[in-house]
Amino acid sequence: MLNYMKSEWYRQRNNRGLQNTILVCLGLIILMVAVLAFFGRRPGFAYANTYFAFNGIFTSMSGIFPLTLVFAGFMENNSRNRQSPLKNSVAFGIPRSSIYLGKFLVQLLICTLVYLILPAVLVCLSWLFLEHSNEGEWYYLAHALIGGYPLCVFMLSIGFCFIFNIGNSISGILPILFIVYILPYLFRFLGMKYPLFSEAAEWCPASMLGLSFDNAGIHFYWDTPIRMLRCYLSGLGGALIFLCAGIFWLKKREIR
Repeated sequence: MLNYMKSEWYRQRNNRGLQNTILVCLGLIILMVAVLAFFGRRPGFAYANTYFAFNGIFTSMSGIFPLTLVFAGFMENNSRNRQSPLKNSVAFGIPRSSIYLGKFLVQLLICTLVYLILPAVLVCLSWLFLEHSNEGEWYYLAHALIGGYPLCVFMLSIGFCFIFNIGNSISGILPILFIVYILPYLFRFLGMKYPLFSEAAEWCPASMLGLSFDNAGIHFYWDTPIRMLRCYLSGLGGALIFLCAGIFWLKKREIR
């Protein structure tokens, strides 16, 4: 499996769609900081500070789901366009479970690096060129990234499961949207009569991305240790479920 992971890493390293997506994200971060720093020279401009720069991340954690899905789509479409590497790998006798797990681990590594690098670039540029607000934004950013990571892993797992096995990003997105976004609402609706469904809705990763605001500041779902643990159990547990489901699906389906 290690050799297959090396070949998958090489394919993803030369993935133009993935590279362009990362460059666009980096470009937007650089542009935002540059604009804030430029207008910060003008008197009365109150937004050229680290709090405002970080605010777009820790108050928009729900954006990690569609962003992860975009990266998953680009990574898988790249593999589809290279003379059916899956079919060739199976023909060479590589177990399907090793293929699936190897591809997923490489994509998980890439997404983890992107998850760390993009905020790191924002932090470095903001620290160098913007006013330091010191209003808790460093804590909020770190806390948001720590709590959001298992949910990102969950989204990558379910995205990879459907996009890889269906073979089409558009068709694969539909069941993903249903499971991630619509199913929790159905559970809440049923929970009005059956409390068990209401409890199930609370364990859905999409239910853990909400924020609340008061005079004390910003409150994430995972502010308490118990809820942080629940967040990791839900995210990583859900990722494991769809990882196993994807392997089972790949073993059963016909490869063309």
